[in-house]
Amino acid sequence: MTPSPVVVPDLSEVLIGYGYSPVGAELWARFVEHAAQILSQAERELKTPQAWAAFGQKRGALGVPKRKSGNTAVRRPLEDALTAELGHIARRLRAQLPLGHFLRVNEVAFATEHLIESETRTGRHSRKVDFFIYAQTGEEAPELAIEAKPIQAPGDIAGRYLAAEGLGCFLTEDSPYTRQSLAGMVAYTISDSATSHRPAIRAALLSGPDAALSVDDFQPLGGGQDLFCSRHPRTALSLSPIAVVHLEMWFAPEAADGPPSLA
Repeated sequence: MTPSPVVVPDLSEVLIGYGYSPVGAELWARFVEHAAQILSQAERELKTPQAWAAFGQKRGALGVPKRKSGNTAVRRPLEDALTAELGHIARRLRAQLPLGHFLRVNEVAFATEHLIESETRTGRHSRKVDFFIYAQTGEEAPELAIEAKPIQAPGDIAGRYLAAEGLGCFLTEDSPYTRQSLAGMVAYTISDSATSHRPAIRAALLSGPDAALSVDDFQPLGGGQDLFCSRHPRTALSLSPIAVVHLEMWFAPEAADGPPSLA
């Protein structure tokens, strides 16, 4: 007998399994997935030859030349520069949406480098989340904090993406980036190869002393490659567990004209 195909749930079904009401799960799933679609579209636009060439010429877009092999050197796009450019494009794409689109109906806005409201920090001492996407339709309207981290080598998964400066920003007692029960992480994969880090991230989430409560695949809105979210306890914050949706964007380093740095 031919085995039955594995049916991957959509995000709303995963959220219902986390304890969301059916209505709440549907609202949050549509909010998250429409927002993710805008970010994915922004990524594709930034990587078009004309836009990418223009980005690379901007001050602050690329790091210093670093030796790759032999006498060749590369300049890698910087995290804050990628976030800024993606944010500019996302806001324009949001403004161009047709009447009746979910994001327009719910008055959803896209912000970058958003200051975190905190009981202990303000002004220059405030922490900042890379993307803050929020509906403006009431006090209980959905909002999504998304933190981005570059991955240039496998060690960056544990050393940055899953570390205190990465996923840990949602779990810390010092000004957590959100108190909502849903957040997002974006891996900026910086590599000549288009090999995805998603399998390694998924495996890392399930191992070690701080392993996720669960990692669940879901089928994104409109089809395409399956995504996944992980669920993490927030006992120290006296909050219910948080679900984190994991996204990945791929960017290639640029050949450097100048001499390589020894860094």
